[in-house]
Amino acid sequence: MSHPSYPHSPQHDAGAGAPPIPPSGFGGQYPGGQGGYQPGPGPGPYGHVPYANGPGKSFVTTWILSLLLGGLGVDRFYLGKIGTGIAKLLTGGGFGIWSIVDLIITLTGSARDKDGRPLEGYPENKKMAWIVTGVVWVVGIIVGTVVTLASIASAAAMVDELQKSPATQSAEAKDPAATEAAPAPSSGTANDANSFVVTVSEGNTVKVSVIDSVYVTEIPTQSYLKPNNGGFLLVEVSWETLAGTSSSNPANFEAYDADGKEGERIYLEEGALPTEDSQAGQVHGGVIAFDIKNGPTTIAITDDFGDKASTFTLTPPVG
Repeated sequence: MSHPSYPHSPQHDAGAGAPPIPPSGFGGQYPGGQGGYQPGPGPGPYGHVPYANGPGKSFVTTWILSLLLGGLGVDRFYLGKIGTGIAKLLTGGGFGIWSIVDLIITLTGSARDKDGRPLEGYPENKKMAWIVTGVVWVVGIIVGTVVTLASIASAAAMVDELQKSPATQSAEAKDPAATEAAPAPSSGTANDANSFVVTVSEGNTVKVSVIDSVYVTEIPTQSYLKPNNGGFLLVEVSWETLAGTSSSNPANFEAYDADGKEGERIYLEEGALPTEDSQAGQVHGGVIAFDIKNGPTTIAITDDFGDKASTFTLTPPVG
């Protein structure tokens, strides 16, 4: 017996009996792109954004500040390193060593700002920075050498002025316009023509000797000084402790012009009589200077209590 044919039940075949399902935005594929959210690299839900605070600091600016103001820590302030910048400022650039190290670090491209970012513009400017730095260093060495040699030459000129040859002194003595060629003490216990003994305190005596003197309108090593009384009196002396102890010092000497006006004591930067304590037998020598009117001058030596212990008068030659 045959059975009637009934239509088959619908089957869930792919693509049969139902329209296609559109791709989902949370897992499917969009045409021409990748579906779903793709997290960026690095930690956190939004990934790591490089240099989120903006571009790095300028290499050229950091280099110039390090070269010119590194001793004040300005380069580190610029990079945001406030703490080490203050330390660098207070130590004078780490006594110069820290400044040089920071400059080299900057020139080699190893410097970073406070966030660890490299400096911008280094590859394009590193060659120029090295050349300019080298030129600045060479010029600094040359200038320093010239200044040192000039100071030595000025000191030699002053010593030569004070220690004139006997022939020059004789020529000045014969010149009617010149004054006396050598100083001579007028009081004190004289041991020879230009020396005398002074008691500076009980049991302590010294021998003061006047080696030379000259009156000038300018001190070679201190040409910036301008006299208020027409010129400067320079007297070269030696201070020898004969008994006990004593202390040589330019402050032990006072000078008075012919009118009794006290001259202004000048502290010399070079060649001055040193401030030294000494025992019996020790000798110290140097120059004392006064801003005073030219002419007969009374020199007073004070004792340890500031009282006048001895005086002598001299008329220095004009240099």
